[in-house]
Amino acid sequence: MSNDVINILTMAKVIQTAVAPVFLITGIAATLGVLSNRLARITDRARQLERKLKISIDEDFNKSLATELRALLKRSRCIHIAFSLSVLSALLVCAVVMLLFLSHIQSINLGVTIASCFVAAMALLICAFMSLLGEVFLATRSMRRGMIFADIDIND
Repeated sequence: MSNDVINILTMAKVIQTAVAPVFLITGIAATLGVLSNRLARITDRARQLERKLKISIDEDFNKSLATELRALLKRSRCIHIAFSLSVLSALLVCAVVMLLFLSHIQSINLGVTIASCFVAAMALLICAFMSLLGEVFLATRSMRRGMIFADIDIND
């Protein structure tokens, strides 16, 4: 076989190797969509509560609104952390794909660097999922306490 054919075949193997991380990026993008939707819902609810807080003169009601706003702030922090870690994870996975091609084109052994980037990306993604789980726990705890439905008449 000629050198050009061997080069094309090895490039095809590099592309095959890069496909799995690309699917991982797609999964992270889906996670970012979920996180964005959760943050949007938290933000909408916080704005709604702030409007009620401005017009209410009932001290007990205002305290319950402030308590729920604090819970929403905690939830938004968890989502922010999860979002940031997910984005960093996606960037590292992109770096893995780039380094795969770079190592082939330049004939440089970047195996340790590629593996390190991938492990770091997975660690960040694990932390992002843990932060998302923390937000879900906060949301269910708030719901169990009745904070979310405190101002809704159940008989409607």
